[in-house]
This record gives sequence, structure tokens and C-alpha cells, in this order.
Amino acid sequence: ALKQLLVALLSLAVIAGVGWIVWRTQQARQAAAAMSGAGAAKPALVVIYRLDEREFSDRVEAIGTLHAMESADISANVTETVTELTFEDGQRIRAGEVLARLDSGEEEAMLEAAKAELAEQEREIKRLADLVKQGAAPAVRLEERETAAEVAKRRLEEIHAKLADRKITAPFDGIVGLRRISVGALVSPGTVIATLDQISTMKLDFAVPETFLPDLKPGLAIAAKSNAFPGRDFRGNVSQIDSRIDPVTRAITVRAEIPNEDGSLRPGMLMTTVLNRNPRKAPAVPERAIIPLGRESFVFVLRRSESGDPTAERVPIKVGSRLPGFVEAVEGLKAGDEVITDGYIGLVTGAPVTIGGNYEGAAPAYNPREG
Repeated sequence: ALKQLLVALLSLAVIAGVGWIVWRTQQARQAAAAMSGAGAAKPALVVIYRLDEREFSDRVEAIGTLHAMESADISANVTETVTELTFEDGQRIRAGEVLARLDSGEEEAMLEAAKAELAEQEREIKRLADLVKQGAAPAVRLEERETAAEVAKRRLEEIHAKLADRKITAPFDGIVGLRRISVGALVSPGTVIATLDQISTMKLDFAVPETFLPDLKPGLAIAAKSNAFPGRDFRGNVSQIDSRIDPVTRAITVRAEIPNEDGSLRPGMLMTTVLNRNPRKAPAVPERAIIPLGRESFVFVLRRSESGDPTAERVPIKVGSRLPGFVEAVEGLKAGDEVITDGYIGLVTGAPVTIGGNYEGAAPAYNPREG
């Protein structure tokens, strides 16, 4: 009986072992079939972009105020009545042009008297010179007349200077503002008749933190915007850097010059200024190709299998500065790499892809199916 039991148990073990082998074989076949079906799946259709290098820089933003390249309050040097104004509000003026005239009747009368006095002294000098040569007059009388003539000349020059003060001229080319007085008004030194500004080029003063001082230098490019002109950039260059740092704000004032040929910009305007420091070349990645994941960023890069077919590889990258539509690739990519901009949803490293096109503005990428 014991022998029969052992035979029965052995038979059951053999049957179980054969069954397990058959089950494993079926599972392996099903897995192979599943893998074969997955491998035959249609590759994802993607759009790619071949990276090129572009100019990037670090942006420093600041608020600045515009000033005219040259600016002056036009006023009189003497107290007198205005007899003529020769300019219109907003008129362009050349240096030396007369802007206003003051009453000069008394000075003109003094001028005529001084001219007559000088002429009389010169006639006497000529007459006495002849008499001295003949010995008919002492030389001292001639010397007295020559001294009197010099005094008359100085007097004449003084009157000319007074007359010049009655004629107010522009010290430089520019545009006059609104006039502040009328003909007949009594003006005195310090009374503003009008303002004069040279605005063909503007000065923009703005402050940046002292930590940026090593990167500041004349010629550095800046861009400025004004709420008065939405969407318009005004470009210029740094011209001067202040010699001192504000001990309270720890900022340094920078001055830039901005061309203003059309006269759009005016003194006193508030400008948002962007200064680009540390210019450099770096690979430019389309924003749409970047996949943010927490604090990290990834892109899918086009690779080639051993057979030459395109596949995708997920690559971590470090991003930097930005341009419209593009981001600087600091690490992880190089110029010439082909990144996937569209169709990467669901991709994994090693997944086969089909190139369906190039991202707009990109150089044509190599397609192995086209040779």
C-alpha cells in the first residue's frame, strides 16, 4: 500500500511539473507577441528644430528720466522793457539767432555820442601830430589827446556791450518752449523768457545696483520704453558712468544717449530701461520644446538608432536668459542638436519617431528616410 502511495504521489508531481512548463511556455509566447505588437506600433509624428547659437545677455532693468542734451532758461542780463519777440512757441532755433530785443534807445544815443567823441579826438591827434613835427606844439599835448582817444574807444566798447545785452540770442541749436512773457513786459536778470532744449539726442539717467559696476562701460547698449509709445523701443548706448555711488541706495547713476531725430522724446519723460550685460553666444532653444518638471527642465532630442532611424531621447537642460520665443541653453545642449518642438507627448527615451516637419524659422533638419 505504501508503495502504491509513493507511485501515485510521484505521478502527480510529474503531471504538475509538465503543466507548469506548458504554462510558462504560453506566458513567454504571449509576452513575445505583445512585444512584437508594441514594436510594430506607428512611430510618433514630431516637428523638430536644429539649434543655432544666438546672442544672449543678462537683463538689468531700471527706471530713468530723460534730459535734453543741452538745456537753458532764456533770460535777460539787464532790467529793461521787451520791445520784440522773434520766435514762435516750439520753433527750431539756430545758435546765435535773436530771440528777443529789449529797449535800447538810451544806449543807442550814448553810442552816437561816443562815436562823435572818438572822431573828434582822432582829428585832434592828426592836427597835433603835424604841429609837433613842425615844433609848433609841445609833444605832451599830443600824448594827452592820444590818451583821451583811448578812453573814448573804451567807452565805445562799453556801450556796444550794453547794446548786446539788449539783444537776447540762442546759445545753441534747439527748440524753444512756450514763451513766458509778452512785448512790453519789464524783465530783469533771472526772468525766464522761454526755455531752449536740444533734443535731437536725449540723455537718459538711471541708477543700477553697485554690484553691476564691473560690467558697466561706455558704449554698452540699452533699450528704453515709455508708456507714451506702447510697443516702441528706443535704443541707445551708455555714454557716462557717475564717479560716485550713493551711500544710501548703494546704486550708481548711469547716463545713456538715445537718438531722437523725430523729436518724439521730451525732457522729463519717465523711461523703463533695459541694460544688457555680459553678452555671449549660446544655443537657442524654442520655448515650446522645453518641458518643465518641478525645478528641472527637459527636452526631447532627436537621436539615430544603429539602423539610422530617428528616435527620441529625454535630456535634462539648464536654462538661462530669454529672447522672444527662445531660451538660452546653458547646459545639456549644443548648436546643431535637433530638439522636438511638437509631438513629444507620451514619448520616452528610445521611442521611434517620424519627422513631420521643421519648426518655423529653423534650418532644414536631416531626414534619414530621404537620404
